Amino acid sequence: MSAKLLLGKPVADSISEKVIAARGSRHGTLCTIGFVESEAWLQYSNSLKKSASNFGFECNEVLVTATLIPELFCETVEDMCRHADVTGVIVQQPLSKDYANAVNFVPVDKDVDCINPLSIAKLYKGGDGLYPATPLAVLRLLDFYNIDLQGKHVVIVGRGNAVGKPLALMALQRNATVTVCHTKTVDLPAICRNADVLISACGVAGLITKDFVTSNTVVIDVGLSFVNGKTCGDVAKEVYDVVAAVSPVPGGVGPVTRATLFENLCKALNNQK
Repeated sequence: MSAKLLLGKPVADSISEKVIAARGSRHGTLCTIGFVESEAWLQYSNSLKKSASNFGFECNEVLVTATLIPELFCETVEDMCRHADVTGVIVQQPLSKDYANAVNFVPVDKDVDCINPLSIAKLYKGGDGLYPATPLAVLRLLDFYNIDLQGKHVVIVGRGNAVGKPLALMALQRNATVTVCHTKTVDLPAICRNADVLISACGVAGLITKDFVTSNTVVIDVGLSFVNGKTCGDVAKEVYDVVAAVSPVPGGVGPVTRATLFENLCKALNNQK
């Protein structure tokens, strides 16, 4: 029996309606800053530009080359954040060590993807703030399909700062029991088989096979890889014939991530009154 597909489009459409209503007549602009050499970033940034009008926002894209020295990259981020007409700013993640300091130049009230350490501190303490878009998208997807995390065993494969770590904190806030794994975890399949909800976010195409799941597992695929020019997730197609439900790649978490980013942008806009 094939798994129930947790499609992202209806979730994104639902978020879009709420954002448009909350935004009202106010105008806002998202600024994306990243490197032209990064195929994954270009794809994501372009998708935001295409989606912005659906939420009543504008999106400005700032692309730099890898030849730009770190100091000038930080200056670029700082300059864009100073613009009064820029409501929110996102900076390509992850950045190499030399460029990582750029996140400190994104003010908390414009940090719509929760990359500034001060924003992350709010998340850690469970305070009100702008939470990272992709982990938030995972929760919005689960909510839409009435998958409650309370008391559930959530296994997250991936310990990155962009998804794995913040998602673990956010799942804990919902009273889930959380296990965080990674590609170096011993006997990873056995741990994953014990999950009620298995979330993979490590960008290794086909890592999650049928040996990692049971017929009761809900699988959320956050992975993104490019294999032979095609977009792939972490979850192998054979899993779709085994589990209870799965979010596909493409078409699952991706559209919801874009929607939650504009949800955060709307929140930032209203907070900047």
